[in-house]
Amino acid sequence: MDLNEDQLISESAWKFLRSNTTATIKFGEHTRNLSYVIAKTGELIIPAMVAMLQPCDTVMFVPDYSEDCMELHVSLRQFFATGEDGFLADRWNVYHGESPDVQWAMVDIDAARFHEMFIDGESMCRENCLAEIEFALCKELNSTHKDAVRNLCSENTSVDVVDPVVVGIDSLGLDVRASFGIVRVTADTVLTSANDVYAMLA
Repeated sequence: MDLNEDQLISESAWKFLRSNTTATIKFGEHTRNLSYVIAKTGELIIPAMVAMLQPCDTVMFVPDYSEDCMELHVSLRQFFATGEDGFLADRWNVYHGESPDVQWAMVDIDAARFHEMFIDGESMCRENCLAEIEFALCKELNSTHKDAVRNLCSENTSVDVVDPVVVGIDSLGLDVRASFGIVRVTADTVLTSANDVYAMLA
């Protein structure tokens, strides 16, 4: 495999991970369905049962355990909603509602398998280049551009989101909260500025 092919596979895997927010996690002999968000520094954030935080082989299947899923071999690092990283739990709650668990974990990806190709975990942890303006952009879109966001969801995903709430923006697209879950709106080109985001709505 040459370098270009390796990069293409890594990019495809990253886009797939970004376009989903659900997974099945296998820890020891147990499995559980869950939802995740991605922190601005690239780690996955999940609510965690105490049993998940014990040392064991842990695998996440995105978006669920199926034939064509992505397989992530991961390590969990606990953090606390009342601590300095509590904003990460707040981000999850904004996406998915109140968590069923009170324990929280950052998920470090050690390695990934996607379409039978193995990918180094470091390439699956990428900072969001729009992180500094993400909150303000979400607020602006939700306050004055709701109709445009609704139209964008319809055109991009064929899903009519009656009351869309933009909860996340990154270089690859928008995450929009609907009554039934998260709708991913993929950008046609890489987003690097607020103007790029507004251009999506034009």
